[in-house]
Amino acid sequence: MERDPLRLTWKTTPWQHLLGFLVLALSGITLLIGLDLIRVATDVGVRAAAVAQDAATFLRLSIPLPREIADGPLVLVRGFALSEEQLTIIAIGGVVLVPLLIAVLHAALDWILVGIGARVIQRIRDAVLDASLRAPLSLASEVAALHDLAADDLSRQGRVLGASLLVATRLTGMSALALLYVVVTDWHAGLALALVMGLGAALNAERFRLRVDIARVREKEGAAIEKTFAELRHRIPAIRAHGTSALERQRVVEAVALRHRPVAAWERRLAVVESFSVAVILLAPLAILAVAAWYSPTGPASPGALVACALAAALAAFGIREGVQWRRVVERAKTLLTALGDMINAIRPRARELAPETLPRSGTLVAEGVSALDRASGSRIAGVDLRIPFPAHVALTGDGDAGPQVLASLLGGRIVPSTGHLTYGGVNLAAVDPVERARRIALAGDTVLIPGTLRDNLLYGCVGDAAELETRLADAVATTGLDRLTHARGLSGTLDPKREKKLAAAIVEARRAVHEALVVEDLDRFVDPFDALRYNRYATVGENLLFGKAIGDTFREDRLAGHPFIRAILEADDLTKPLARMGLSIAGSMIEIFADIPDGHPLFERFAFFSASDRPYFEDLVERRRENRRGVQTGRDQERLIGLALRYNESRHRLGLLDAEMEGRIVTARADLARMLPVSLQPAIEFYDQARLCAAASVQDNVLFGRVASDQAGAADAIQAVIRRVLTDRRLDADVARIGLSMPIDIQGGDLTLSDVARVDLVRCLVRRPDILVVQQALNGLPTAAAETLVLSLRGALMGRGLVLVTPEVTPAMQNPPFEAVIRFERGVPQVDATAADSSAATPA
Repeated sequence: MERDPLRLTWKTTPWQHLLGFLVLALSGITLLIGLDLIRVATDVGVRAAAVAQDAATFLRLSIPLPREIADGPLVLVRGFALSEEQLTIIAIGGVVLVPLLIAVLHAALDWILVGIGARVIQRIRDAVLDASLRAPLSLASEVAALHDLAADDLSRQGRVLGASLLVATRLTGMSALALLYVVVTDWHAGLALALVMGLGAALNAERFRLRVDIARVREKEGAAIEKTFAELRHRIPAIRAHGTSALERQRVVEAVALRHRPVAAWERRLAVVESFSVAVILLAPLAILAVAAWYSPTGPASPGALVACALAAALAAFGIREGVQWRRVVERAKTLLTALGDMINAIRPRARELAPETLPRSGTLVAEGVSALDRASGSRIAGVDLRIPFPAHVALTGDGDAGPQVLASLLGGRIVPSTGHLTYGGVNLAAVDPVERARRIALAGDTVLIPGTLRDNLLYGCVGDAAELETRLADAVATTGLDRLTHARGLSGTLDPKREKKLAAAIVEARRAVHEALVVEDLDRFVDPFDALRYNRYATVGENLLFGKAIGDTFREDRLAGHPFIRAILEADDLTKPLARMGLSIAGSMIEIFADIPDGHPLFERFAFFSASDRPYFEDLVERRRENRRGVQTGRDQERLIGLALRYNESRHRLGLLDAEMEGRIVTARADLARMLPVSLQPAIEFYDQARLCAAASVQDNVLFGRVASDQAGAADAIQAVIRRVLTDRRLDADVARIGLSMPIDIQGGDLTLSDVARVDLVRCLVRRPDILVVQQALNGLPTAAAETLVLSLRGALMGRGLVLVTPEVTPAMQNPPFEAVIRFERGVPQVDATAADSSAATPA
């Protein structure tokens, strides 16, 4: 990678730089014209004698020459004639217009610089990404260091990298054009300005060099003082024992003062150079005035020429100062590029040492003297010698899974051998391109979830025709048993009836079939259907009050009790005080039930009506109410208590706080709420309607149109089975699965079980149709029956292809047909089990 920022930016965006140079050229011409207009405007203002000559030769460009060389100036542009009135208008208007034009040109240049910076940063990060993806796993620490350097440090240098060449050209060009203008006006003044600019460049270079040196000296000072304080901490016990604090104080003060003397000396030197470098900016225009005064007897300059030359001198001195500073900034960027280049080169050579090779479709896996360490688990195998012909189905077991896990990681390419060689069909696996290897030998190991939907996660790493991938995905989901998960997630998902009108109508029609099936199977007692005229005993008080699904946060459960409209409905139906009393009873019961349960305990978090942080508040509230003392925030108390009551579900919590009379009053309030809901609040809630789909509710709520009995064991599973059967009969299960696949997933796996997370990686591998599938984690934690079902399903799907299975035990049910090889590890050494179908299929090498 290119280390010099100037060359890097030019090579990355040459055409943008050419455009930038054009803008700079226009800016330079405008600057020269502006300086000359300042001269003319000043002469016009003081009515100088040169005004008539300027009118006769406006914008005349000539270079004055010494009398020894020529009798007159060298004329480059003759100019054109104007009247004095026209000259005055053009000069004054130009003085106003030129700064605006320069500002517009510089804004255009900044737009160009932003684009250049983005392209340069992208080029560097592409190089970093390419090196990272091609680096062997053994260089993980080097890759991490490279990423750290390419993150914050590179982002901070983005502006510098994009502007390095053009800004340097702009500053240098500004100084050069200002000097040129002074030379053209009066070569004596130009010579004086050149000397001042040289002095300014030297002083500013010394200024920045001193800053670098001072930073280094301060670093040494800090290290020495840190050592002094470390020694002080070491002697604190002796100081306390012998009372020598005054002596130690004096010693530390003297040591700190001694270490600071070099810093003070360098800073005094910097202060002197800083002062003179600032003085140069003032000295430049003064030098112009001094030269003009000195040569005034031989050729007096006009007032306008003096003003324009003085301004040009100030711009030249400023450009020199900023140019030197910019060069230092570019040097820091060069240091970063050098570090990045060194890191990339340190990774790339070793990544290219192995020429890419292609794996055969079948062959013998040979391990010769292979030893490997899995740093993540600390497990190790040593001196492994094996020969396994593929395609074959192989089981790895023993050593508490340590040995099998390490060998599976080796086969899948997650780790590399510490010693020995691992080949397949005569090809060194380490020499195979990682992408090719992952496609041909797939490892279902530790699952890393990515942001996106469940489908995005299941198809991660899979490329190909979309229709074919969907077919493969359906097969892989069925093979791994994830179809239950996709169906369940689909039932908990939602759909837009405006976009999928046919499906919405089919879901509504399926309600009738589900209810009929429940009646036929005598399961209708497990469901309380939604009925606008009845209280749903399996829903909360708040859900019964709304009789619909909240859209957005307006009627969210934790905000319901404080919403003014809801409070008005409760007040109108005389429910405020009864619900507050119910909330007080709930609070008292929760405090009593969980009195011995500490904060943070899973039981408290799951079943309590309030959080651990709210427990003290409710304890105080209950105590005050029991003693008939009113707090200063009775309105807030009432709102919080009503909030508890609205979350109450009699069938689940069983505190005996609801009776038929209270349920009837809530149903009456429900009707008032629906009738009196303001137009402005109607978009915040969607009511249940037997005749249409509720877009805000889940698919299951729409199909079942009711609540499942939470107090009946097995009710949920039985109802789910009926729903799935009805949807399958109506050919809606594919749509439900599609909804489930389209739902976002928690990348921490919070909405999945551990076995489901492991199966996600398994599906990813199966969709790629690998030649060999290495199953490392999918069987962990599964009951024996579930593990056997998954193994048989995988073996059926992989007939004629390779399968390497890590399993705690090989049960008789898994051996149907028998494995070609069962390799049992004992203390890191593999032993071929003689019970395999063909014990010669796997033999020591």
